[in-house]
Amino acid sequence: MFITALLFSLLMIKPAPAELRISFSNLKEAKGQLYVAVYATEPDFLNTARVYAKQIVAVKQAGNMEITFALPPGKYAVSCFHDVNGNGELDTNLVGIPSEPYGFSNNARPRFRPPYWSEASFSLSGGAVQHPVSLDTW
Repeated sequence: MFITALLFSLLMIKPAPAELRISFSNLKEAKGQLYVAVYATEPDFLNTARVYAKQIVAVKQAGNMEITFALPPGKYAVSCFHDVNGNGELDTNLVGIPSEPYGFSNNARPRFRPPYWSEASFSLSGGAVQHPVSLDTW
């Protein structure tokens, strides 16, 4: 009985969360909100209905900002945009090109398409990891 309880409790132990610190740079305006989405699998990447973790943070100053997530070790990718006008969505022009600043992990910025998982994903192990993301317009 004791052995069974011990084995069961060991199975219930989850790895300690890692701390992902995303440092955003190039915030041009001190207004609106920063929408940040973390994806945990390639099939979910950029599917807004399948976000693993998210934060929406008011942008109170231009320049730099940092957001922290506590996540289990694994592979992740981040996408974000600065909703400057506060309408709750990433505005685009007539052909679908974003007109508000946006960014991805690894600063992946391919032209004429969103990045692939392989371009934006990174591994997160234990401890604290600093990950820079630059926000730019197309």
